Order: sequence, then structure tokens, then C-alpha cells
Amino acid sequence: MPLPPELQKLLDQKTLLLLLKGETGTGKTTAALELMSRLRSSGDTVHISTRTYPDKLVFQHALFSKLAAQKNIHFFSTLEFDPTQFVVAHNVVSGLHRLLSSMDNPLVVLDSWEGIADYMPSEARMKVEQSLMAVLEDTGARMVLVSEHPETNSTLDQLAEAILVLHQRVIDDRRVRELEFRKLRGVPIRQERYLFTLAGGRLRYLEPFAFTLPERTSMFRPLENTSTHMSTGSRDIDALLGGGVPRGSTVLLEIRGDVPFEGQIYVPLTALLNFLATNNAVMAFPYSDYDPTRARLFATQFMPEDVYNANMRVFTTDRVDDPVAIKFSLNPTEDFDKWLGTYSAYKAEGKTIWMLMALDTVENFYGQGVMNFLATVASRAAVNKDIQSIVARPNLALTQKVANISQIHLVLSQRWGTLILYGVKPRTGFYALQFTFGHGYPEFELIPLEDISLTAEAGPEKERPPSVTFPGRHHALRADFFETVMTSLTRSKKGAA
Repeated sequence: MPLPPELQKLLDQKTLLLLLKGETGTGKTTAALELMSRLRSSGDTVHISTRTYPDKLVFQHALFSKLAAQKNIHFFSTLEFDPTQFVVAHNVVSGLHRLLSSMDNPLVVLDSWEGIADYMPSEARMKVEQSLMAVLEDTGARMVLVSEHPETNSTLDQLAEAILVLHQRVIDDRRVRELEFRKLRGVPIRQERYLFTLAGGRLRYLEPFAFTLPERTSMFRPLENTSTHMSTGSRDIDALLGGGVPRGSTVLLEIRGDVPFEGQIYVPLTALLNFLATNNAVMAFPYSDYDPTRARLFATQFMPEDVYNANMRVFTTDRVDDPVAIKFSLNPTEDFDKWLGTYSAYKAEGKTIWMLMALDTVENFYGQGVMNFLATVASRAAVNKDIQSIVARPNLALTQKVANISQIHLVLSQRWGTLILYGVKPRTGFYALQFTFGHGYPEFELIPLEDISLTAEAGPEKERPPSVTFPGRHHALRADFFETVMTSLTRSKKGAA
């Protein structure tokens, strides 16, 4: 899974002290395992947990079994030891130095630092933190320290090369997770925060919206419609809606927040490709700044131009030299007659029709009375099993009235540049909406932002690796933690040899 470019560049550094901070429940352990998988090399990697036993991690973190199966990766828990034996300040520094010196190309993940540091007096803790960077420099080690304290005002914060802070927010009763770059020494921060998800027990960062066409495009391969539903061309969105858009529905796509204009254009237009490619018709009265010529250039990269010409009609108030454009006069009676004539002609050909209207455009041209027109179109769509789709940009007085006559109400928003889609009717969780071009044409991928259990994700196509079990470790009452880890590493290397 990709990482933010700033973080990927940082991880290439030879010596590294990375602090991973956040309040309880923000996903620090999963993030630490993700970073460990990127930083690990052919050398020795040690994961030390001060909060749980290794065999407990397998139930929440999809990467754990894969990492634990590697011979040069070792998991330990300080819970098996008497803390008074290694949290004395000089024992921590000297013990860690001995451990790192015995490792090849060492990487240590300590989850969490407070599990050791909270046992120390504040003055001793400061000295340990000041010594930590010197130990890493001397041994050529890299270290990821997990911390429960998101504030950044300690000695350790000043010394670290990187500070990542995880947050979770509740918006519209739905949870959103954010990754903040508070410090990246030597690496320019392009963007302060990114969204991420822990769905399926992995940390996945969500890329900000960008619509970049591939060098080579392919003809759109449509998804089949059914007797009850019309496909959006996206398996993910069809599944979200229970099989697609029910025939006869009115759909409201509400735009909230600063969604980029290209997102407002390409999201509905991509959904319409499936309609056109299945030889059904689209009648669109889009935004006043919508460019039919640009839309043609986009769509005809993925379907024959004659199919587009036959099945697409764009109503505009400007004179546009395009075969699919029909000019409206802004006289309600004349324009409705043109609309009805086009609709009737398509129905005579036996086509299902997707009628798309931009609410701000029709409201601006025809006033509050446009609700009568929209209600009439909704009734006609319901009777003839067509679909009416209304796109509402922010702060429109009629949006709630349209929501009342809609069977489906979706919201498109953005946070930290990432497009977010969710349903009001039916109610759904938050999903990151991202464009993919894996088949040479645009498709939607919906990535759930809420947590989904590993069991829910597992299936014939996503088999989880076998669980790793750890034999019971028996230690003397006064066993030294660092000496025990070193002995285990030595034994492991001899066994591998």
C-alpha cells in the first residue's frame, strides 16, 4: 500500500528516530507495524510491546502474521519481566546500547515509550531521552517510538527526525482518521495532513483527489443492468446501493465543502459512462460552466463517438457547436417542450433514460417554481422506470426539498484533499472515493473509512496468513529484559544457520 510521498522519502534515511503519537484508539499499533514492514531489511528487527503480548496482536493487525513469520523479525513483551530491572535510567541506556550493538542493521519498534519512561523520575527520563539519539547514532540503528501523548514539547520531540501524530474525528456521526506530519527533518511537507483508514487491519493512506488520464486508454467495459437496477459502472457504488440504482428512482448527489470543480464534473460523468455504453440515453442539464466539447473529448476516449452521439443530449443556454447540444431559450414552456420531445424520442427507441440536472442552474434560470418541474420529472421517471439525478452544490435553498422527493441521497465532500462519499438515504459510513484506471478507463474505488474486522475482510480472494503462536516464555523473577532479547536473537541466528 502506498504511503504519503513525504513519509516515503523520510524512510529512506539511514539513521532514524521516528515518533508516532496519538491518543488511545487512533491506530498507533497498526501504524507502527506498517512502518516496521517498510523499514525492515535483511538485518535484525525487534518489536517490543509494553502494552500487550505478541499473540494478541494477530487478531487486530493483518500485517502481524506476515511479519512474525520472518526469521529476522522478533516480537517481545516487557509484561513478562519485572519492570524494576530495566527501567532504571542507566539500565535502559546501557541495555539498549548492548542490544543494538549485537544486531545487524538494527531496527527497533517500541510500543509504547510510556510503558518504560513512566517508571522513571522526570529528571532521569530527560537524561535517557537525551542519550537515546547518541545510542542510535553509535549503533547505526533506526527506531520507531510509539507515544500516547500527542503534544510535542519534550526533549525527545526536539531530537527526533520525524513526528507523526494520528487523530480521529467524528463528523456527521461518522469517524474519520487523520495522519498529521508535525515534523519531518530535511523533508519538505507538501501537505500537513492526510486521511487514512484501518479497514481490514492495515493502515492505508488516502490520496488527495487527482484526475490524471493514463497514457493509453481503453474502451469502457460496462457492467450489466438488471431488471430492477441500473448499474453506475462501479461495483463498489452498486454494492453500496444494494445492486445499483433502482429503476424509477430520483437520486440527489449533494456537493458539500470545497470539492474541486473537476471532481464535481468527473464523478457524475464517470457514472454516466455505463449508461451510454449499454446503449441507454442520458439527458443532462448541467452547470452553466459545463463545457460539452470538453465532456465529449473525455467520454469518446472510452467509447465510440457514434455511441456517444446517439445516446447523449446536453441542454445548454449557450449556443454550442456540438451534435449533442440542445439550446434552451429560458422560456419555461418552450424549454419543457424541448425536454419532453427529446425524452419521448428516446422512449420510442426503447431506451432507459438517465436525466441529470444541476440544481443551481435550473434554480437560477427558472426560480423557485422549478420544484414543480423536478417533481413532474420524478413522477415520469418512476412510471417509466427511468432515473432522475440531481446534483446540488452548496448552500442551495431547494436542496432539502429535493432531498424529500429523492429515494437516494448521496453526499460528496472532501477532507484534506481526499474525496469522501457517503449516503444519507440509505445511511452509510464514510468512503474515500478514488479514481482508478487499471483497465484503461475511469472507475470508482470506494475505500471504507470506518474500521472493518479482519474476519469481514477475509475470503477466498483475501486469505489471511496462518496465525503465529508464541511458546510460553518462563523467566527468572529478576531476569534482565535486554539480555533475554539478545540471547533469543543469538539462538535464532544459530538455528537459521
